[in-house]
Amino acid sequence: METQAGIQGVFDFESGNSNGFQNWRREQERRLEAVRREWGLPVGRRVRLRLRDIDGEFEGRLLLVHQPVTCDARLPLHLRIDAMDFRSTDIEQCIRLS
Repeated sequence: METQAGIQGVFDFESGNSNGFQNWRREQERRLEAVRREWGLPVGRRVRLRLRDIDGEFEGRLLLVHQPVTCDARLPLHLRIDAMDFRSTDIEQCIRLS
């Protein structure tokens, strides 16, 4: 099981590594790519989606509210578009726009 620091990533200011921020960003992108593959959702990208039991479509950047502790598509993701939060299991249709 990963520790909370392992999920979030760690800034190491004491090692003298001047690429710390770039390393952190690459690590975050790898985690995001793992989430995209496992759940089959374009997290971090602009999308148009329809949610179950809600009329209409929504457009915006599909964001993770919380990083999942483990990459397991059987567990729902907590997602957001603009100010609207929902679970990955609420998605009826999702189309990547860009």
